[in-house]
Amino acid sequence: MTGVTGRPETLVDVLTRRAEDDPAAVVATFLGAGSITAGELLGGAERIARQLSSPRLGLGPQAPVLTCLRPGAALAQVVAGVARAGRVEVPVALDTPGGRPFGTNALVTNTLVTSEGRRQHGGGTRDTNVFDTPGGGARTGGEPRAAIALLGTAALAANPSLATLAEVVYTVDDGGGPGTLDDLPQGPLPRLPEPGDPALVLSTSGTTGRPKGVLLPHFAGVRHARRVSDSLRYGPDDVLYNAFPWNHVNIRHTGLLAALVSGARLLAVPRFSASAFWTICRDEGVTAFNFMGAVAAILLRTANDDGGHRVTRAYGGPAPRRLVEQFRSRFGVQLIEAYACTELGDVTSNRIGDVTPGTAGKPLPEYEVTLRDADGRPVPPGEVGGITVRPRHRHISTLGYAGVPGKPPEWITTGDLGRFDEGGRLVFCGRHSDVVRRRGENISAWDVESAVAAMPGVREAAAVGVSSEFTEEDLLVAVAPAAGATPGQTHAAGRTPDQTHAAGATPEETRAAGATPVRTHPPEAAPDHTHAAGLTPERVHAWCRENLPRHAWPRYITVLESLPRNGSGKVSKPALRDPAVVAAAADLEHLRRTASTGKDPQ
Repeated sequence: MTGVTGRPETLVDVLTRRAEDDPAAVVATFLGAGSITAGELLGGAERIARQLSSPRLGLGPQAPVLTCLRPGAALAQVVAGVARAGRVEVPVALDTPGGRPFGTNALVTNTLVTSEGRRQHGGGTRDTNVFDTPGGGARTGGEPRAAIALLGTAALAANPSLATLAEVVYTVDDGGGPGTLDDLPQGPLPRLPEPGDPALVLSTSGTTGRPKGVLLPHFAGVRHARRVSDSLRYGPDDVLYNAFPWNHVNIRHTGLLAALVSGARLLAVPRFSASAFWTICRDEGVTAFNFMGAVAAILLRTANDDGGHRVTRAYGGPAPRRLVEQFRSRFGVQLIEAYACTELGDVTSNRIGDVTPGTAGKPLPEYEVTLRDADGRPVPPGEVGGITVRPRHRHISTLGYAGVPGKPPEWITTGDLGRFDEGGRLVFCGRHSDVVRRRGENISAWDVESAVAAMPGVREAAAVGVSSEFTEEDLLVAVAPAAGATPGQTHAAGRTPDQTHAAGATPEETRAAGATPVRTHPPEAAPDHTHAAGLTPERVHAWCRENLPRHAWPRYITVLESLPRNGSGKVSKPALRDPAVVAAAADLEHLRRTASTGKDPQ
């Protein structure tokens, strides 16, 4: 393999070289939670690797380890430590509900299996449903999900249900006090992982149905990091702002790994705040940041507090031409758009010095990209088709999916739509119907529907993405009451009746869209739903807040007597996206804001 992808390596290889070159160099700063040097990161990784090889655990090579910690030095050491141990990390979000599958939660099975369908455990093989409970680890009981979890003490204190995700839990001090992992007797330092060994399981967004666990090899992350570092010309003088969660490929591969590869420093921010963004950039000397389209749009709406910063470029997408031009004109920052997905990393990309606004750039040499119609045939030049990709090299893309036997297909169907312009650059044209892109997060409609359908009094539920003022989408959930349940009366929160009707949301128009509306009340006549009988948008939203991560809480909720159907009897999601249906739905964005202790990004 030649070019920027270079010699196949692992995170451990890259980290070791960085630590040998300059052990005192700060590789990552965690806003409000300290920093870590290359030497400290490597030392912590080797300590955790020895702990994971403890005879008391009996974890064989490539055994899965579920992780969840608050951002900080301990989290970085766990990431590198699981990799150094040659185990497979399965990170989950801090707000993952323990009792109901969602996202990665849904794919965490008892264990990842070898090609023979059994896993290595200690000195021999064990059936995948057999678990040991070593001393020192907390036995969680209940239905087992993973053999072992490493949880931060602070993360666990904030969300005790995390303990239900694994059979055995060890804790690590992530700011909440001493953990139990250090009580384990250390084993020998395991052999170094190979570039093609499995390293990480990340959840897909469910573009084509139920989310899947993407199994990635070590080199996939390094290749991705090298590619982004080359496209944006990162170097030792750069500070990379990243506010993505640590169960996301973005901060791992194009944040931490990109910093290790390029000599830059990662600035990991726990949560994006538009009001604090430029202050943070000035204080920390940020030179580049990662974005999704919503972030750029939100920043353009902020007050003029953007002077004196060092930021020159940003990596992400989607970024319409108008947005790119406005952003550069106002902030002096070049938005560098790329097209990437969990299974593949960057597939197409613009580069510093070769940017075509409104496109995701040309296909990278390590991938072959075609656009296909619904029957799998290539579409004519200039037409929109499904983005389909084939890797040209080994170990740069997914090894397959957790719990799904066999290798991945030769051509990977991404579930996204695009077209090539006359210069051969990819123009992103949207996603298929089962995923919603909201402010940088992919939300599986399947997961949301499953959670809402489990609510007492709900017969069925459907989730769709609808147009948002922040360039991506907002989430609308439609529910139909179960037999014997009655739709509660409510009002479209935050709207007056005049505003609702001005938007075209008359009952007749809503019925024309294929849905049966529930009558709305003006605000002054709205009933008290706290003790009211019936199914209301507010009650559905309360259920969502208890059973879904915050980023998956819907903005719009509508209660319908029945969901619209198409000719095959399936729920008609296009009908639910009709502007009349959206206008008639309750807008509950204020509940998403006030129900969280964090500040809203707007």
